[in-house]
Amino acid sequence: MAAAAAATDLCPEAAVADEAANPHWVPPEHSLAGATTRPGDDQDAPVRPLCKPRGICSRAYFLVLMVFVHLYLGNVLALLLFVHYSNGDESTDPGPQRRAQSPRPKSTLGPLTRLEGIKVGYERKVQLVTDRDHFIRTLSLKPLLFEIPGFLSDEECRLIIHLAQMKGLQRSQILPTEEYEEAMSSMQVSQLDLFRLLDQNHDGRLQLREVLAQTRLGNGRWMTPENIQEMYSAIKADPDGDGVLSLQEFSNMDLRDFHKYMRSHKAESSELVRNSHHTWLYQGEGAHHVMRAIRQRVLRLTRLSPEIVELSEPLQVVRYGEGGHYHAHVDSGPVYPETICSHTKLVANESVPFETSCRQVLPTWGLASIPKSGILITLAQPDTMDLTLRMESGRHLAPQVSPWECLQLGTCSEAPLPYSYMTVLFYLNNVTGGGETVFPVADNRTYDEMSLIQDDVDLRDTRRHCDKGNLRVKPRQGTAVFWYNYLPDGQGWVGDVDDYSLHGGCLVTRGTKWIANNWINVDPSRARQALFQQEMARLAREGGANSQPEWALDRAYSDARVEL
Repeated sequence: MAAAAAATDLCPEAAVADEAANPHWVPPEHSLAGATTRPGDDQDAPVRPLCKPRGICSRAYFLVLMVFVHLYLGNVLALLLFVHYSNGDESTDPGPQRRAQSPRPKSTLGPLTRLEGIKVGYERKVQLVTDRDHFIRTLSLKPLLFEIPGFLSDEECRLIIHLAQMKGLQRSQILPTEEYEEAMSSMQVSQLDLFRLLDQNHDGRLQLREVLAQTRLGNGRWMTPENIQEMYSAIKADPDGDGVLSLQEFSNMDLRDFHKYMRSHKAESSELVRNSHHTWLYQGEGAHHVMRAIRQRVLRLTRLSPEIVELSEPLQVVRYGEGGHYHAHVDSGPVYPETICSHTKLVANESVPFETSCRQVLPTWGLASIPKSGILITLAQPDTMDLTLRMESGRHLAPQVSPWECLQLGTCSEAPLPYSYMTVLFYLNNVTGGGETVFPVADNRTYDEMSLIQDDVDLRDTRRHCDKGNLRVKPRQGTAVFWYNYLPDGQGWVGDVDDYSLHGGCLVTRGTKWIANNWINVDPSRARQALFQQEMARLAREGGANSQPEWALDRAYSDARVEL
């Protein structure tokens, strides 16, 4: 008991010192057992309990521990960041060998924006320039088509025309060369396969409208029912003269006679698919400040990413003289899974069966390409690929040149272009007579290609039947119209081509018509588009605009400074 009393006397001052020198904590139950008196004990002096020493989880200890933990984590993160940025600096220019070996990073792009049409006639106010408001009016829902009066000022319209005249315009449709005609005539394709492709209703008979709906055969001519019957008669393909070919009659026809007949009948300008002249105006960095301002205005209008708009085609300026026209067409073609765009092919490093015209606009009839694994033959309108034939071939007839080189030199009949997600069309003057933009099947309940030709009326013929189209837009100086050439795919990217976007330029009956086009180009492959944008950005970082490939820029008048 003397030890207990001594321990009791130590508390609180001596006990604290003893605890610091020799810490020991007796559990509460043991402490109470040693500190309470047993029954029958004669001592009646009160017994004070031993003082609890501080625990390991005290507040001060916890604070010290947290400080050390945070310091440790901070050092680890700093080390990781240092390693990351050190590697990044070393791999800014890894060299061609390393770039070829290392896999490309997976890139994702945000969804492509689309304006909602709401309903025909719906108007919304937008601010595209700082000093005024513009109004966007819905013209149709199929296709999604809008009109913006006053998008360009009169001065801007006159400037664009003046720049185009300074640069010089070329004929929009170039007739086939002798090499092309030779290639077509030497093409080894079964007439049975060709017949089956043309026979849309599979009844074993070729009606005139089936031939017209699927083909625009000839040396750049827009074929009419009268033209087809005249050709049948000349080459004796239709003995009974009813305008319908059986399989036997078609098999007896010699295709060489057809080519010989077409070569002997040169097309007049009024018989062409497109009767106009055009040129291209640069809108990139260093262009005339008005051209840059128009591109920025289009960027705000479309609400697309700057990379997509800036990497799209230059501004096309078109002049239609009196008698000028453009038969109905679509500005972009269907998405083929085995096809790669020429503009993104340069960076995709992919092997595909064939490369083709991505916007599918061919200034003349022609073969888009003949790859190793097959042939893609354009026997349809020069702006779309409605009919494809595939056969074994080892030749490649498409010109191996850049798209802009084709366009600038004016020597390529198959200029590969990107897919046109959107078309923005500007009217640069008021047309005295005709020249409307017609959408033959706008807002039709259904679309059927065969229904475009009924009772010898071809709705695609803008010289003779423009007044029968569902929607016509009259040219007004400064007005812009724009539409989407593709339906959405449900995931924010390019889906199927919108057949209702079929449109054409009506016959100019009096005066001259000036328009301009901005095609917004997007690759149907989201990953390929992202990679393309990455590579263009890398080129810009490494060497500026001068390091970009020639097809991406048109510097023909980038230094011109013209004020009106």
